[in-house]
Amino acid sequence: MKEKVRKYFPQDFKIEKWDELKKVLQEMLETEIMSTDNLIGFIDKYGELSDILEEVGAWKQIRMTQFADDPKLAKEQTDFYEFVVAPATPYFFELDKKIFENEFFRELPREKYGHLGKILHNEIEIFREENIPLLVKENELANKYGEICSQLTVEFEGKEKTLDEMSLVLKDKNREKREKAWRLVQNKMLEKKEEFEKLFDDLKALRGQIAKNAGFDNYRDFAHQSSGRFDYTPEDLYKFHNSVETVVLSVLKKINQERKEKLGVETLRPWDMSVDLEGNTLKPFKDTRELLAGSINILKKMDQDFADIIIFMSENKLLDLDNRKGKSPGGYSCSLNETGADFIFMNAIGVQNDVQTLLHESGHALHAFAMDRENISKYKNPPMEVNELASMSMELFILDYLGEFYSDKNDIKKAKKEQFEDVLFAFPAIMVGDAFQHWIYLNPEKNAEERDGEFAKLKDRFATGVDWSGLEKEREIGWLGVLHFFEVPFYYIEYAIAQLGAIALYKHFKENPERAICDYKKFMALGYSKSVPEIYAAAGIKFDFSKEYLREMIDFMVGELEKLDE
Repeated sequence: MKEKVRKYFPQDFKIEKWDELKKVLQEMLETEIMSTDNLIGFIDKYGELSDILEEVGAWKQIRMTQFADDPKLAKEQTDFYEFVVAPATPYFFELDKKIFENEFFRELPREKYGHLGKILHNEIEIFREENIPLLVKENELANKYGEICSQLTVEFEGKEKTLDEMSLVLKDKNREKREKAWRLVQNKMLEKKEEFEKLFDDLKALRGQIAKNAGFDNYRDFAHQSSGRFDYTPEDLYKFHNSVETVVLSVLKKINQERKEKLGVETLRPWDMSVDLEGNTLKPFKDTRELLAGSINILKKMDQDFADIIIFMSENKLLDLDNRKGKSPGGYSCSLNETGADFIFMNAIGVQNDVQTLLHESGHALHAFAMDRENISKYKNPPMEVNELASMSMELFILDYLGEFYSDKNDIKKAKKEQFEDVLFAFPAIMVGDAFQHWIYLNPEKNAEERDGEFAKLKDRFATGVDWSGLEKEREIGWLGVLHFFEVPFYYIEYAIAQLGAIALYKHFKENPERAICDYKKFMALGYSKSVPEIYAAAGIKFDFSKEYLREMIDFMVGELEKLDE
């Protein structure tokens, strides 16, 4: 857990300028590979160079989101992508071909290099040089979304508040106060609707052209292949949507019926969905220092190595946990592949969800550290079905250690119940988001009004008993607050696939904690050196999102919920 000693490049080689990188890339392209040993060394050098480039870009992305209201930082990130990463892309494509087409590549040990061949073949197949300027433009436009969101605040009870802070009010027992807060946020989004819609239309047009250039009929199919979804098809995802509709909705409608009865209201409204039913909102920590200390103690009880990693990150200023104006919304984990570390970004406001968020992102961080010894750079970038398995499993593991934040057993039960219900309610929300994106990119000619209408239809399809009457406009624009649609299209269904895996791993954990943690560490260390099903198998679970498996995992979760009432 320290900066690596570079084998091929000096410590001061930071790749801030294109000419610094171009010379190295040209030299590598001219290198003769005369044996399998030469090829292995070449792959290692390629990996180190890729790691350096990615980490420089990662820090620019981090700084831009930390201070999203600073246009200078946004320009630095955009310029780096446009004037360094983009011109380097054709060179890296040629390097990929140089490796894949080399006569010695087929002689490399299949156990280690077999999956690399599959990754390289896919990337070579979809690459088109004419897409590079379009990808630069897409990156620039996507960054505008966070810039807009970072500046959104509302006036509430005489104070300026960020939209993240307003989510706290939705837990207040005063229903009128909740409604006022909810409507304030929605009105702010409605104010920005035209700007958001125009931004998305521009992104959609660019993505359609990128797909066309690569020989695809639509962006959906391009995104599926470019994401390396080797083990399932878009049609499989439609079946998943149907399975969730059949298996999960009835469970959620029952939960919402109980919520309605406990609140004593005639109908559940959108501002009734976060309020604590007992009227005492969980307050696990006073500030982010307490949040961090409690989280480290939880990880220590699970595995000392886990705690040491987060301590290291804290000591090396690799955590930004506080909510503040001018900061991008949400949370993420960003791998620092050259250092072999990670950076965690979030917006803590003092609620239980912050505990879950920090430990979720800690799961990603543990994954990044686990891959530190991997020398093949493409193995350090697993698909999201794998990345999210690390984070979502951690969210469930920690539930047995919440005594670090709560002395009252009833509070612990409440926190567990909230998390179990959040897991269940995530499934229809993810299906809506995934189905929505399928529809958008298979019907690119549809306008903003038709797009909003389709989102409302999907919300109706996966409805769970919440009354939206009189709130039709708000219902239609609910998708505008989802950054994935703007910044990382089609990165959404992976949450549901990984959530099923996380439930299975939690079931494994409940049955045999030590073995489950061992398997958890084992799958993380694999990176992307194996196929997704093989990685899930290393975790001691199945890669499966069939209706039967979904029902099995949902039944387990319902059983865990029922135990809390015993």
